[in-house]
Order: sequence, then structure tokens, then C-alpha cells
Amino acid sequence: MGAAGLVLSSLRKPRWLGVGLMTLASASLLVSVPAYAMSEASVQGFAAAMKNAANSQNIGKVAELISDEAIISLSRGNKSTSLDKNGYLQLLQKGWAKAKNYRYDIQVSNAVITGDQARVQITTTETWTENGRPVRITTSSRATLSEMSGSAVILRSVTQVSVN
Repeated sequence: MGAAGLVLSSLRKPRWLGVGLMTLASASLLVSVPAYAMSEASVQGFAAAMKNAANSQNIGKVAELISDEAIISLSRGNKSTSLDKNGYLQLLQKGWAKAKNYRYDIQVSNAVITGDQARVQITTTETWTENGRPVRITTSSRATLSEMSGSAVILRSVTQVSVN
């Protein structure tokens, strides 16, 4: 996504005219600029920000990296579900509440960038201890990132989950 255009307003300084009357002249200028362009740096910046947010279990920061319109589809074996942003964040918080020593790693590859979007392959590894037992989950996702206000966010993700 991103801004389709930017409207700049500029006011000239007031001028004194004649017997103390002040007039204000204003002009509005419409400047059309392209939406934020996605770049490899944006994609890698997204990965670094997500890793930092997840490892600090900062749900607010994770939320900033997911579009409000996001659809996240998760599959494990023959079961699958699709979640919106809020559903995904709730699931994440429930998982974090049960986890000790949570660690998250993310790798982003095969970026195909077009305009303000990138289709990427994302591999994540999450490890933690739950009820005294180690848990390791690996995901493989095909995702669409979109540039919004200068930052990349998840717009769509189709994810295969593996529990080791």
C-alpha cells in the first residue's frame, strides 16, 4: 500500500496593504507522487523489526508490522485456518503466555518486488519451553509485504506449520 498522493499547502506571508488592512494570500499545490516503493532494504528491515518485536514479546510492535487488512492462513497436516490481524495477535499472545525462554528467528528470501509490494518466502523458527518440555515450531510461508508509510508490513501470508 502506501500514499497515492501528497497534498502540500503553502501559505504566503501576510502583506500589509494601505491603511493597515492585512490580507492573506494562500495557494494550494497538489503534488502527485508515487506510492512508497518497496525495496530489498524494506524487506530486510521488516525481518529485523519482526525478530526484535517477537523476541521482546512486544505485541504492539508486532501489530505495527501487520496490515489492518491482513489475512494469515495457517496449515498443519490436514487442518487449516485463516485469521485476520486481531485473531493472529490473540493467538500469539496466548502462545506467549504459556511459553518460557521464547526465541524467534526469521529468514526472508526470494523477494520479487513490484511497486509497493514484495512477494517473499519467509521461514521462521520459534523455540520455547512449555510445561518443562522444549518446543520447536518451524514455519514456511509465502507472503505479500506491502509498503505503508515507509515501512513494510504483512498483507497476506500462507503458512505451513511444522512442530518438532
